[in-house]
Amino acid sequence: MHLIAASLIACAPLISAQTSLHADERINGKLVWQAFEPQRLILQESSAVIYTDGRSRIRKVYGIVVSREGHIVTKASEIVGKKNITLRIGKNVYENVEIVGCDHKWDVALLKVVSNEHFTPVDFTEASEVAQGYWVVSNGSASRSQRRVRVGIISAETREIRSTVSSVILGVQLGSEKKDQLQIKQVSKESGAEKAGLKVGDVLFSAGGIKLTERSGLVKAMIGMYPGDLLSVEVMRGDKKISFEVELMPRTSGPKLTRNEQMSGGALSLSKRRDGFPRVIHHDTPLTKESVGGPLLNLEGKCIGMNIARASRVATYAIPVRELREIVADLRAE
Repeated sequence: MHLIAASLIACAPLISAQTSLHADERINGKLVWQAFEPQRLILQESSAVIYTDGRSRIRKVYGIVVSREGHIVTKASEIVGKKNITLRIGKNVYENVEIVGCDHKWDVALLKVVSNEHFTPVDFTEASEVAQGYWVVSNGSASRSQRRVRVGIISAETREIRSTVSSVILGVQLGSEKKDQLQIKQVSKESGAEKAGLKVGDVLFSAGGIKLTERSGLVKAMIGMYPGDLLSVEVMRGDKKISFEVELMPRTSGPKLTRNEQMSGGALSLSKRRDGFPRVIHHDTPLTKESVGGPLLNLEGKCIGMNIARASRVATYAIPVRELREIVADLRAE
């Protein structure tokens, strides 16, 4: 922290008292990068730039190196389903990358670089909480070989971010409502509904203990639930009532944008999945949806969390280190 303060003080005489700062003097300018060079070096070696477009290598998202063997955690919804995943750690590009597992509740995926090299994992802080007003450092833009930093402060209390709409789906398409009945018209392939045994023609009777007479009841039953949760469902199959436990799947489309979100850049700037998290660190670092997935560092260079969503023009969310440790351990154990 003292090194950062000293660097900023040293830069102060170079910053002129003018209404419009020179580009080098702004928050993402070279003078700021120089002040946070120790943190930048950590991001250079312990964060990954992830690509999903083959050899053109346009950055999709960042990741965090969490083991010497090459395990990387990143934002799942940005890479799951992609076939051409490659990544860059330091200046080296790795094309042999596997998806080990996903935690849909937290929107985290664990990747593994297939390599005999030893990598440099981040150093997790031992502290489980971080106070408001605290300085933090994240990945900003990145050239082919160099990381850059973005800085901000913790701007709100660590808390849960609930979904305003259901962030999960059952995996069925319903026909038209007739006589207070919800009949299944189609069952999505590889969905929780298909795996549980629901069939076309079944009539939904109840979900989560709520008797179903209209579609809004099914949506209500899933609000507050996360991908991977089990929903108790009863259906009528002919004259027989049958019970199922259906694993809920993540909704692929994001929530409808508010006017404020549209003015903040909308789908071009904000993460598609930006709510429904059990607990997040809220900071004001000006990231983009392509800049999340990487580590959130404190001024000592310790990782205090993982940037998981760009939520608005002034808000970025990060998974706290306590939960991040648990997610990594669980995914590596699968």
